[in-house]
Amino acid sequence: MLMVIGIIGSIVDPLPKNTAAGAPAAQPKPAAPATSVAATVPTPSPDPAPNTARPPAPAAPSSAAKAQPTAPQAPPAPASPTTPATTDCGPNRDIIVRYITPGLPPSSSLLGEYAIATCEPTFQSLEKTSPKEAGFCTQAAWASDNPGYEADVTPAPPLKKIQVAYGPACR
Repeated sequence: MLMVIGIIGSIVDPLPKNTAAGAPAAQPKPAAPATSVAATVPTPSPDPAPNTARPPAPAAPSSAAKAQPTAPQAPPAPASPTTPATTDCGPNRDIIVRYITPGLPPSSSLLGEYAIATCEPTFQSLEKTSPKEAGFCTQAAWASDNPGYEADVTPAPPLKKIQVAYGPACR
């Protein structure tokens, strides 16, 4: 016997039993109204009832991960309201660094006295990181020795009371 799925999702028998081909068939009982358009396509349900057409939930962690005991963890240290620069590195003063680069106007920036991560003094760090090629100059001075200096102005004005200068263009 051949069965066909109809448009409203119910099973339709093209030739009802006890009926000869070509003879009028008795009207079947009306089926309950269907709520879905296609029986094979699940639709999400807005109600909290479980939907059996959804894929299964992810599996629990493997037993190997559960079998290994973990050492007790120490609670994390409370966050400190102060940075290492003010706590561990000593007093922190602002430094103005002025850069002279070939082909560009002088520029400047405002830095702290120490590198926060390492507590390395900025003057010492500038010696290691400043370009040594012709035409370059890196100068640094205390911000307190240069009152009113605006570090974001281009071209950067000359510094007063320079503490360190690195590069051949500084001479």
